[in-house]
This record gives sequence, structure tokens and C-alpha cells, in this order.
Amino acid sequence: MSLAAGTRLGPYEIVGPIGAGGMGEVYRATDTRLGRDVAVKLLPAGLASNQQALERFRREARLVASLNHPGICTLHDLGHHNAQPFLVLELLDGTTLGAHIGGRPRPVDEIGLIATELADALDSAHKRGIVHHDLKPANIIITASGHAKILDFGVATLAQEHLGATMATAAPLTGDGVAIGTLAYMAPEQVRGEIIDQRADLFALGLVLYEMASGRPAFTGNTTGVLADAVLNREPAALRTLDPAFPAPLEAIIVKLLEKDRELRYQHAADVRADLKRHRRDTGQVQPASGAASPAPATPRPGEPASLVVLPFADLSPGHDQQYFCEGMADEIITALSALTSLRVASRTSAARCQEKGLDITEIGRQLKVQTVLEGSVRKAGNRLRISVQLTKVDDGYQLWAERYDRDMDDVFAVQDEIARAIADRLRLKLATDDGVQVAPGTESLDAYNHYLQGRYHWARRNRWRTQVALENFTKAVLIDPNYAAAHAGIADCYTVMGVYSVRPSVELRDAARTAAERAVHLAPALAEAHHSMGGVRIFLEWDWPGGEASLRMARALNPKLAISAAHLGLALITLGRFEEAAESDKLAVTLEPDSALIANVASSHYLWMGQFERAYELAERSLALEPDGAFAHWNHANALRFLGRTDEAIQSAERGVERGERQPVLLTALGQAYATARRVADADRILAELTARSAHQYIAPTYFLDIHAALGRRDEACHWLERAYADRNGLLVRLGSSPEFDLIREDSRFRAVTERMRLPQ
Repeated sequence: MSLAAGTRLGPYEIVGPIGAGGMGEVYRATDTRLGRDVAVKLLPAGLASNQQALERFRREARLVASLNHPGICTLHDLGHHNAQPFLVLELLDGTTLGAHIGGRPRPVDEIGLIATELADALDSAHKRGIVHHDLKPANIIITASGHAKILDFGVATLAQEHLGATMATAAPLTGDGVAIGTLAYMAPEQVRGEIIDQRADLFALGLVLYEMASGRPAFTGNTTGVLADAVLNREPAALRTLDPAFPAPLEAIIVKLLEKDRELRYQHAADVRADLKRHRRDTGQVQPASGAASPAPATPRPGEPASLVVLPFADLSPGHDQQYFCEGMADEIITALSALTSLRVASRTSAARCQEKGLDITEIGRQLKVQTVLEGSVRKAGNRLRISVQLTKVDDGYQLWAERYDRDMDDVFAVQDEIARAIADRLRLKLATDDGVQVAPGTESLDAYNHYLQGRYHWARRNRWRTQVALENFTKAVLIDPNYAAAHAGIADCYTVMGVYSVRPSVELRDAARTAAERAVHLAPALAEAHHSMGGVRIFLEWDWPGGEASLRMARALNPKLAISAAHLGLALITLGRFEEAAESDKLAVTLEPDSALIANVASSHYLWMGQFERAYELAERSLALEPDGAFAHWNHANALRFLGRTDEAIQSAERGVERGERQPVLLTALGQAYATARRVADADRILAELTARSAHQYIAPTYFLDIHAALGRRDEACHWLERAYADRNGLLVRLGSSPEFDLIREDSRFRAVTERMRLPQ
């Protein structure tokens, strides 16, 4: 069964779906008692029909819940909804390891780190007698900070008594046992249906590491019989034949994990962990305990300004539910320090990327070419805050300054200002004014500020669902403080993109978006984000190209470091036919935020629409490397490939996107376009049929139908949907004047009539 938003499962209120699989459906939910987000996994209803199995399930659920390891997703609770059991789990912010691999080999140092973390997590569980049974890339999350967490630990074990073979990819091949798990990631004894122990998990770990090293599964097959034979009797290709540079000691560890005879395999996860640690130490991936000298960082050139990176603050709160506040704290300090012309501040996306990779201070300094690093942590308990910060020199590790602030939440603005001033003082910089407040959040209400930070947190990770959560928080902020300009700008931004994300028709959002943008500009004429929001409304919803350019140029003048304004200015220039200027603006945006998946993806779209397909492909690759689950990045990637004539690869790219992206409309559209280019008309029509069926209960942007029909060369159908999209004022029509996606229908008089009404250059 599917649960609608707002459904209550005891104290848990459903927010929206996350995904589904053989073990049930997963939803984002809010624990209304504690005010925290959780994941709710609704298990198959059949589990509740056998009381003996259900009682065993409860007993073992308590055992799994007792696991306390940073590499294992925490099980909080067990309950029932209409006699259907559900689990309440820790909500993780990250991507599956499968999506992270993305069909490409991962770096050796990353394999070593992830492997060590997984072995440590398995060791912790195995010591308590808990076997996973279904370890695979889809059940491992790579968190936003770059660490591994195992999902569904023990769930396969808990459910096996009743569910049996319904959980397996294939039925047992021999004996009376039941094969539990996913066939491609089973140990040989698991395929044979034998009683298994922790060594089956170690074989699965070997399969996971092999896939990280090679970019492909160790065993494949077109049928379950062929696949089962491969697991039982075949050996995967040697890693060093695929990559001669792959370290022999690491390959030896993986080979031993993949021993088909479990008596010859590693017997304990602790032994795997020890060998991995030894390998990482010997190859220099772990700093030796003796403190051997680190390589010298890049020396600043004479005359260079002082430089700094502010790393995202760590959340040390008991509930670990203040990440949005920690990010907001660092962002406010970055914004304040970026105003100083005598200080170069690294972008927030570059800072976050370095932290996610777990780089030490020396390597951060080398990669970002900065001289100093600011680190911090926040611990919030009730209304009390403990904020700890330290400023460190990169070249010698000398701590320039450290401070701890124990304050009430009411003092948070003053603390941010104190930190900015202290940094400037330690770096001997002059503040813009001697006594003015440098950190200006735009409101005196802590409640409004708190909602604004939550809105900005979700907006930075925006998709169809998070955009709505961001809008709710920005709206709460302006209800508390109607004069909060930045929150009004956030509302305008959310409304502007909702039509693109198929949330609602843009025509229904246009007036609300303009009202919010006008309010933001009126309240804070010097706020760059307000003018940026107005530029977005004018371009995407009103098709006022000169007006959009003017607003975005104003935003750029007020804050030259606002990369997204440079990127959107590129779009305004494309619609005006000024491609060279547009390319320069996009290049600047990527330079300002080199580690932003969003900026790389926006620029990729623009190069695609300008017909520069190689550059569009490069930027889409870059965006996917930074954020493997980016829906629009998959769209750009597939479209760039098909225009480069690499149609089969375009189909594969789009299929990967659809598989990982919960069949979002934009991803289905990319696949339909790729099928159309390959002249797989029946397959393209199947995609159109799915979108049509979904439109009965969900808004689907007309541009998605337009795109597929245009790729098929169906002028009448394409022009029908073009008129529908025009009536909806859909934001994706901004590409109509230039994108090669519409070349097959561009000469149609109905097409030209719409571009004339949109005032696009012919």
C-alpha cells in the first residue's frame, strides 16, 4: 500500500516517499514527539499473519536496535499500521553506494576508507550474532560527509522465517533451505540454500569492493540460472587485468573475501579490517602514528591576499538534528567575510566537498590554495548553545585562535559577528566599518531565522519534494516576521522552480512568485538575493528577457560572488541570442563555485542549448560526479550523448537515471527522447503512456510530452503540447528559441508563432 503525505502511524507523520524495494516501501516521516525526521519502512503485510514469526521478529528487532555503530543505520522503533509492520529508522542524507559508483571505478584511497568502515560495522554486528544476509551497494549509503552506513542490518534475518523466497532473486538451487538476499550478491553457500553465518556477509563485502574497484558487478547473467552458475563456479576478471595500476595487496584482500570455499575465506570481519588498515598505512592513506612529516602545502605567491576556507560546522547536538543550523552558521560567516576585499574566501561548496572527502588541513590548503582554515562545532540543548571554533594555519598547523561560546540562542547573531571580527583581527584585516554589524541575518526573530535556515538547507538540496519543504519553512519565517526580505526571496525562488519540477502549473505560481520577489526587493534593495529572485521570476515565468538581464546584473553588482546569478544571467543572454557573452557568464559561475553540482548542471544545460555538446557533456559528467542522483544532470547527460551521436550510451545514461531517480518525469523524458533518437518508437510511446497515466493523479509538465514528440518528429502532437506548455507558462520553455531539441519542428508555423509570442529571437 502507498501512504499519502499526512498519514499518521502512531506518533509518526508521513512527509513523502523515499523509495521501494523487495523489503517494502520507505517514507520520510516526522516524529511528532521529538520533532525529528525519520525514515519509516513499511514491511510486507504478510509478515503479520504468522504470530510466531511476528514475535520472533519483535525479539530480533530489539537486538538489531541495540546495535550502536556509526557505520550502521540506527533502528529506532517497531510498530504496526493496519496490521502491517513497520520499522522506524535513522534518516540518512546521502546516496546509495550503487549510485555513487555509477558504473565507474572509484579511487583506491576511497575504496580503502569505505572498505575499512564496512568491515568495522560488520565486525560490530557479527560479535552480537547478527548477520546481514543482503549486503549490496543498494543497501549502503554514502553520507554527505563521505562515510559509509549499512542499511537494513538484520532486516533480512528478521523476516526470513515468514517471507522466505519472496525476498530472494532466485529460489534455492539445492537442498531444503531458502535463499535469502539478492542473487548477484550472494555467497555460494547462500545460493545453495545452506545455513549461513557471518562469512556470507564477508563474501558480499568482497563483491561490493570488487564493484567499487571495477565499476561493474563481479557476477552477471541474463537468467538466474546463468547468474547462479557464475556465483558457484566462475571467477570474476582479475582487477589488475582491468587496471594494471590497481594495488596488488588490496586485490589480494578482495580475492580472499571472494573465496568460494568459506573455510578458505576470511573468517572474521576483524581480520579484514586489520589487513585493510595495514594496507592503508603502508600506502600512506593513513597518517602514521609517529607523525611523519606531511608534504609542504603550496606557498602563497608574494602579494597574494590573505585566504581562508570556512568548513561546515559539525553538529554535536544530542539529537544530531541541527545540521541545517550548522550549515547556516558557517554560511553567515562566509557571507560576512566575503565582503572584505582584502580576504579571499573559498566557496561554501568547495569547503563542503573537502569536508565530505575527509581531507586533512594540509590537503585542504593545497587543493583550495588557502592559507587558513576555520573549523567549528555546534552543540544545542534546549535554548543553550555551545559553539566552538578554531582558526588554523595550513602551512605549519599552528592554531591562530580558538574560542568557545556558551550562550543562549538569543545571542546567536552576536556570536556570529564576534567570530567574523575575531578572524579579521587574527588575520590583521580591516573590517568594512569599525562598529557596524558584519553578520546581518535580516531579522531579529530567532524563530523566523530558524525556519529560514531550514528552508535554505532544503533549498540547497532541492528536488520536487525538498522544494515544498523549503517553501513551507520560508513561509513560516515571513509569517513570524513579514519584513524578512531573504525569506521572501526564498519563497519566490521556490515558486519559480515548482513548475519546472512538475509540482504545479507555473501559471498558478507566477503571481505569488512576483509578489514575493517584489516584497524582497522593496524591503532590502541592497540584497543581491532579492534581485536574483526577481530575475528568476522575469525569465522563467514572465519571459521578460531584458528585465531578467537587468535584475541579474543588479544582483551581480551587489554580490559579484553569487555564482547562481552569473549562471542565470547566462540563460538570459542565450534567450537574447548573445551566445559568446552567455558562455563567459557560465564560465564565471563554474569558476566561482567549482564544486557545485547545481552550477555545473545549469551551465551544462546552457551549453546544450547553444549547441556546444562536448562542453555540455563534460559539465553533466562533472555534475553527476558531485551529485550522482541529480535528476536534471542525468537529463543533460543523456541529451548531450544523443546529440554527439552516441545514442546507445544516451539510452544507458537515461536508464540509469530512471532506475536511481524513482522514475521522475524529467528522467522518463530523457529516456523517451533517447528512444526516439534510436527510432525505438514503441519504447518512446511506452514512456509517453506512463506519463499520461501518471498525469491522472499528478501534475506532469506539458514540456515533457513536447520533448518526446519533438524528438519523434511528430509535429502535430508536439505543437499541441507546445500550446499546452505555453498556456501553463512552463519555465522549461526558456530553451525554445535555441535548443536543438526542437530542430525537427522549428520550421512549423505553429512553433514560430509561439516563439514570437514569447518574444524570442528567431
